[in-house]
Amino acid sequence: MQSDGHFWASMNYVHNNPVRHGYCKRWEDWPFSSAATFLNEAGREEAARIWKTYPVLDYGKGWDDPGM
Repeated sequence: MQSDGHFWASMNYVHNNPVRHGYCKRWEDWPFSSAATFLNEAGREEAARIWKTYPVLDYGKGWDDPGM
């Protein structure tokens, strides 16, 4: 991981990938994911904040930039 931003964007990507590909409708519905545990521990409000701060649309952008 290059930075905190890289970590959180990666987490968002991994948690959202089954939804994006139509395998399930919600993160926590995918049985092979840590998403349910993450949502329980972080809470939905914090998960939403992280999702908005580190969107999947930015996945991969600027990872070589130490300021990300």
